[in-house]
Amino acid sequence: MAATTVTERPPGSGGTVPENAPPPESEKQYASMAEQLETQPNENFQTWLQALAAFLIYAATWGILGTYGTYQNYYETVLLRDMSTNAISWVGTIGAILLIFGGSLTGPIYDRGWIRELLIVGSVLTVFGIMMTSLATEYWHILLAQGFCFGLGSGILSNPALALVTISFHRHRTLALTLATSGTTIAGIIYPIILSRLFPTIGFGWATRILGFISLAELVVALAIMLPYTGRIKESITQKRSLLALLDISLFRDPALVGLSLSFFFMWVAYWTVSFFIPTFATFALGADNTTAYDFLVIFNACSIAGRLLAVFVSGKMSVPTSIPFFAFATGILLLGWIGVHSIAAYYVWVVLTTVFMSTLAILCPAMLAHVSPSKEVMGTRMGFAFTFTSFGVLLGTPVSSALIDVKTGSFWRMQVFLGVSMLVGSACLVFVQREIAKKATKAKGASA
Repeated sequence: MAATTVTERPPGSGGTVPENAPPPESEKQYASMAEQLETQPNENFQTWLQALAAFLIYAATWGILGTYGTYQNYYETVLLRDMSTNAISWVGTIGAILLIFGGSLTGPIYDRGWIRELLIVGSVLTVFGIMMTSLATEYWHILLAQGFCFGLGSGILSNPALALVTISFHRHRTLALTLATSGTTIAGIIYPIILSRLFPTIGFGWATRILGFISLAELVVALAIMLPYTGRIKESITQKRSLLALLDISLFRDPALVGLSLSFFFMWVAYWTVSFFIPTFATFALGADNTTAYDFLVIFNACSIAGRLLAVFVSGKMSVPTSIPFFAFATGILLLGWIGVHSIAAYYVWVVLTTVFMSTLAILCPAMLAHVSPSKEVMGTRMGFAFTFTSFGVLLGTPVSSALIDVKTGSFWRMQVFLGVSMLVGSACLVFVQREIAKKATKAKGASA
């Protein structure tokens, strides 16, 4: 563990305080975790390895969830063609809800220092869920395995990994988060290609099992990197409080945190729904064949690399709180513009533009949590609080959107309006959060003067 350094106390308090001690209440009121980490030279080879491990975890969790559009299309056209679009979409929706909602369950546990246990249990459940999906022949089999088991395991696993990266970086936080969350992107490019080519050749079962073995290998490497690191930092983040004390309702009295959580809710109404229905729109609205429909999902994931790099560049010039409302607003406008897409060529252009702007949110949203958290000791709890709102957005977004679709007539405009308006409301919430952060920064400067 890094050597303990000392910092000055607030004026009038006298003496010094260890850097890893909880900040005084007067400082907690104004200073964010992002500001507290500004002077810490804590970015080294070991911390970058954690970003690499998080990349592998994201590939095995969010990456597989991001390819659910491939499964959705396969279930609708082959395995579960007698089921409705809405019923099938619930598999991916439940998986997404549990993956995101896992933050609210694991956040307090993470803050207690039980990181190793979360990583191990999450890895086991994730791989088990994929393997059980490969054996599924009925809708309820798929719902239990791919929806509940995989979703819960991924939520337990991915949120601690993201929190570790967030608290380990300051200067290069957005770049580290880009590396970590790009596991979703790379997996989203490779996995649909693997599945779409293997489904017709070796069948659904073995195609899914191959995906399971790939995930197992990724998680073994990730745990080999992360588990030794968690032992070194456990003491610095562990809160000596009861678990019930960590479930603090006073979080609702923090306007910046509540505003950010509401923005997550509205934005994620749209964010995951888009990826679920990109192949479906291509098939039923534009008449594309299955291979072309899957290719749109590959393009969606590939272009998100450019969006994530754009987030790093722009946030470095404008700061995270300043840049994120712009990207959310631009995404909302593009989602409304989806209504005007009536050809394959136009759809290619729309997918590229929408992906570039929307994928910036995957980096900037978790980075914003550092600006509304008073210290790294409560990062897990606050991340869980915000992700709870996110999970409710997913819960609302996909089922409502699927109910607004009429695949028989190829009518998607109701869904497109719903998603666009939701994203615009989320951008308005982010403007409020940005102003609250600016107010706290001003007060912090005044208190230290």
